[in-house]
Amino acid sequence: MFTLIEILISVGILAIVATLIAQVLFTTTHVNKKIEVLTDIKQDGNFALDVIGRMVRSAKSIDTSCSPKELHITNPDNNVTTIACVSDGNAGRIASESATQSVYLTGGNLTLSGSGASDCTDSSLAFSCPPADGSIQTQVSITFTLGQVGIAGSAYESGSAPFQSTFRMRN
Repeated sequence: MFTLIEILISVGILAIVATLIAQVLFTTTHVNKKIEVLTDIKQDGNFALDVIGRMVRSAKSIDTSCSPKELHITNPDNNVTTIACVSDGNAGRIASESATQSVYLTGGNLTLSGSGASDCTDSSLAFSCPPADGSIQTQVSITFTLGQVGIAGSAYESGSAPFQSTFRMRN
């Protein structure tokens, strides 16, 4: 038979071990959630950069004014495509708008807004065009930060990632 002291010590040790195991499980769950969030952000950001890069490389021309908040590209079919932050009512998203269609390049669960706002007032999307050699603009740089929409949780449940790239026309 076990004495009362031995049973109490065993229960105490069991409680400590159970607490440690529960803590490890919760931490693992939170880390996995953070990895999923950052993976989604990276995939959306890289997709947007890929699409914009293809558009710039195949463009007939780039508007020489190169506004910091939007980019105007003349396509080979002479239609103008504007890339800018557009609010869908839920988030500020990167969108490509042309004469024929408007397409969001980032998902609805992500935003360009630094404060998590649902509009583009504090959008992180910025374009810059280095001075052109001659009269035709051939290069554009883009920077933005994507973050989750309306996440008011712990650091494990939210995330953001910066993106930056420079593209040059082929012509």
